[in-house]
Formats: sequence, structure tokens, C-alpha cells
Amino acid sequence: MGSDNRPVALVTGAGSGIGRAIALQLGGRGYRLLLVGRRTGPLEETGAMLAGESGVAWRAHSADVGDAAACAGAVDAAVGAFGRLDALVSNAGLAGLHPLGGHGAEDIRRIFDVNALGPAWLVERAWPIFERQGGGCVVFVSSVASVDPFPGLGVYGAAKASLNTLARACVNEGGRFGLRAFSVAPGAVETPMLRSMFTPSDLPARACLTPDQVAGVVVECITGERDAESGRTILVPGPG
Repeated sequence: MGSDNRPVALVTGAGSGIGRAIALQLGGRGYRLLLVGRRTGPLEETGAMLAGESGVAWRAHSADVGDAAACAGAVDAAVGAFGRLDALVSNAGLAGLHPLGGHGAEDIRRIFDVNALGPAWLVERAWPIFERQGGGCVVFVSSVASVDPFPGLGVYGAAKASLNTLARACVNEGGRFGLRAFSVAPGAVETPMLRSMFTPSDLPARACLTPDQVAGVVVECITGERDAESGRTILVPGPG
């Protein structure tokens, strides 16, 4: 901490896929990182990849973002470790391929806890920090399903749609003290979560975005290259 003024980012779902790619790209730009996920092992693997960047500082923090207290604890851990918080990246997601009549009540609750409530809890905890610092950036990783859900992803899409509104709300209320916010909504991305629902024959890799492509958009939001789109939902369609 001390005199180190390098910016700090908290990234959820940082143990694989888009979250890992975001962490690696931010590390390459000199960010100090709190890597958040349910399992410490994958987070430490991401950290080991970051070790190749000279002077990158990172911490792994195990947390279930579907729990309000765990979300508060993650924000507190970032500030406790690094003394500040400049970017909050809410990337963790949970999906299952089920028709609207095929979910159980607990499945629906869990999907909303992780994809909708968790991001709101993170923002609530980080809000006074951003206000005290005079600004910051929030990026939600949403989904094209939030505007046009594929059959079987209706509940997931509905939960992700809340992030599009939350990004707008962050700017409407936090713009007065310099808060920027974005919702990045990619199409199909080649990740373990995607492959838990679709086989390569159902959805070939050539029709999918890569995690690095989505991470690139997220990092552009954080570093100010997309400030004209603050408060908006940025659709990132797949190549197929």
C-alpha cells in the first residue's frame, strides 16, 4: 500500500474465461488486482499468469458473489489490501439451459442471486468508496441474452438484463462525482460455462467470441477509451 498509487481493480469470476482474460489485460496495464471467485485454486492459477508481468500485485479472494456478506467482504478486501478501488468488474455468472417451465424455484433464485443481486451488492458496498475518491468505474459483464434470449436462457437473460439498467442508474446517480459505468453484453463466448450447455456440434468455436475479445472491450471501458458510451449497454455480437 503506502505510496503505491497504481490503480486497483476487483474482478469477479477471475479464475477462468472472461474474468481471467480481463485480469491479465489489466495486469498488463499496471493495475493491482483482487481476483475473486469461489475457488482459490483457479484464482491462484490466474495470479501465476500475472506473475509474468513485472511488478504486478495481486491477491486471491475466495467469495460466493451470490451472498451479500461475501460481496461486501470482497470490496473490503480490495481496499484493505491496496488502499483504494478504482474499477469494479462484475463478471461472475451462472447459467443453465432450461425452458421457462423447467426451472425449480431454487434454481431461479440462485441464477438471480449470482447474476443480478451480487452485482448490486458489490456496487452498494463500493459506492461510498467511489464517492470518497471522486470517481471510479464499474463494468458489468451482461449478455446478448439480456436483450434477445436464446430458448432455454430466458431466466438467465432476465437476470442479466438488470445489469443494463444498473449501469445506467450508476451514471445517473454517480455521474455527479465522476463515476463511469458500462454493461458489456457479448454473444456466445468460448468459456467453460458455455461448454457446460452447448457442445461444439451445437455451437462451433468459430461462431463464438474469445474471452480476450470481450476482455478487450471491458478494459477499454475502464481505461477511458469508451467514455462516450458510459451508462450504455455495449453489445458485442459473435462472429457467426
